[in-house]
Amino acid sequence: MKKIICIFLTLLIIFFQTKTTLGQDIPSGKFLGSYYNGQSFDSLVFTREDASVNFNWWLGSPGKGVAGDNFSVRWQGRFDFTAGDWVFASMPDDGLRLYIDGEKVIDSWKQQHGTFFKFVKTMTAGSHLIVVEYFDAKEWAGITLNWKKVTPTSPRTTQPGTTPAQPTTQPLYTDLYISSCEDLRVTPTEGDAPLEVDYSGAGYDPYGSIQTYSFNFGDKTNVATQEDSYTTHIYQNPGQYTAVLTIKDSKGNLRTADICKKSITVGGYYKEGIGGYAEPTVIPATISSLPKTGIFDNSLSLIILTIPLAIFGLLLNRKFSKL
Repeated sequence: MKKIICIFLTLLIIFFQTKTTLGQDIPSGKFLGSYYNGQSFDSLVFTREDASVNFNWWLGSPGKGVAGDNFSVRWQGRFDFTAGDWVFASMPDDGLRLYIDGEKVIDSWKQQHGTFFKFVKTMTAGSHLIVVEYFDAKEWAGITLNWKKVTPTSPRTTQPGTTPAQPTTQPLYTDLYISSCEDLRVTPTEGDAPLEVDYSGAGYDPYGSIQTYSFNFGDKTNVATQEDSYTTHIYQNPGQYTAVLTIKDSKGNLRTADICKKSITVGGYYKEGIGGYAEPTVIPATISSLPKTGIFDNSLSLIILTIPLAIFGLLLNRKFSKL
């Protein structure tokens, strides 16, 4: 009997262990995200499946129960690749560690704003494990991860008797050595004045870090040039505005791009004579008077007319009271 009970308990333990393992299986074609409070995966709050790692939480929380600051996330997913070279790009705020098949390819576990990473990795055909580890310390929080395959350039052919052409660098490889403005995120993109808008930007510098971020908000001469990659601006007047981000790299180069330009639509209206946004004019309710007729327009005429009528009424009352 004891032997049967032991076997039963063993099978029960194996069943629950298997169930737990299956419940935590790494998915294919998407990520399993584990969200923690604390910067070092201290306290697990929840897990969920995320289609991609492409988040900008601004000053908020990634989910219920997770603090707005001082949290961490680990994403794990299996993805199919074709054989060849692939460009991986990621922008964290703050810490990032990226693993491909267990190999750590990015290790920047520190506080940082709008830092953009690019690198090329040769992938074999088939499924590969991608693991992303991220933490947020304070204020803005967000992270992106994308990849695309390098398209090889066609080899040049030469005519007989001519000098072979010099090999050219593939365009996507060239991009790895040129600084660039990589992202501008705006929220909200529309609303009524006065409209408060949050901005966050990202720039790539292969030889150092971005020195300044210049946010041109598109309304007159309002420009914010700063070391931080995020800011806030209030649009006081209605209109259509184009915000432009320009980054300055470690060599002093200024860069912008179409992806670093965003449109903001501000509703509302102008008040004539002021030239700016104004709240609706409230007219207090009043008791309306009857239109003037020319008879009762003043108190004197009213008295003169009322006294004879009163005397006439009194005489009539005495006459009919004797009947």
